[in-house]
Amino acid sequence: MTTESASPTLSKLLVATDLSLRSGRAVERAVILAKQNNATLTVLHVVDADLPAKTADWLLDDTRVLITDHLATLPGANTVPTDIKIVLGKDYSDIVDVAKTVEAELIVLGVHRNEARGFFRGTTAERVFRTGARPVLVVKTRPQAFYRRVIVGVDFSECSRRAVEIAWWLVPDGEFHLVHAFDVPFKEFLTGDDTRCEVSKNHQEQMNQFVGEKFSAFQTILQASPARLFQVVRQGSVGQVIQEQVDRLKPDLLVLGTHGRSGIAHAMLGSVAEEILSSPPCDVLAVRP
Repeated sequence: MTTESASPTLSKLLVATDLSLRSGRAVERAVILAKQNNATLTVLHVVDADLPAKTADWLLDDTRVLITDHLATLPGANTVPTDIKIVLGKDYSDIVDVAKTVEAELIVLGVHRNEARGFFRGTTAERVFRTGARPVLVVKTRPQAFYRRVIVGVDFSECSRRAVEIAWWLVPDGEFHLVHAFDVPFKEFLTGDDTRCEVSKNHQEQMNQFVGEKFSAFQTILQASPARLFQVVRQGSVGQVIQEQVDRLKPDLLVLGTHGRSGIAHAMLGSVAEEILSSPPCDVLAVRP
């Protein structure tokens, strides 16, 4: 397929670790992504500035050794240009500041410790996403290989376009499923099962035609042949449709584009993004315009 789109470029990544197993998965994924994209990698650990000075000094030295030892166990990590940064600070704000300083194009984090209880608001990931201006990849599973199957929630806005672009950075050779959810307007005022069925059918056909017209733009971004690019148009709420497709397709990566207003609760996908990130079904990439 001939296209004028530029090749994907992801040259600088930052992964933040608190030395937990959860963060360890994020470091492993970041190494894979850096190797896949020939990118440089910054591994960051933030030592709590409120700790006693002697304890903080010990952690500053010891943490570097622990991270170095972990990297030494990861296949191919020795071929990735890596800078380990240990800083005294306050967690999320320092992650955002360091990402800006090193000009990272992506921030990689592990799932938060309260994932099992369905918390997201107030976590490090939520604050990094809300206060930073960079895509955030939340890693749930221990990586075994490159990402292959990707679901992207789209509404054909500029934000969706950006989400698709960045997803292509991470998965240049992947299988993409672009998922669009819609609802039938004023369906609560329709009477009779036959009427509702007919209106739903007509609206589905209209949405399929609309999506088909928009689809070519995403196909150009992805430089994808029809064999590995699929459109999914389903009636229902965004959360319901995305969850159904996650259950059906079992993707390696779920991508959500969000509008950068006052916080993730005001996302393009509404509270859906927050709900998904509270208990991610797989690795999730959250992208702002």
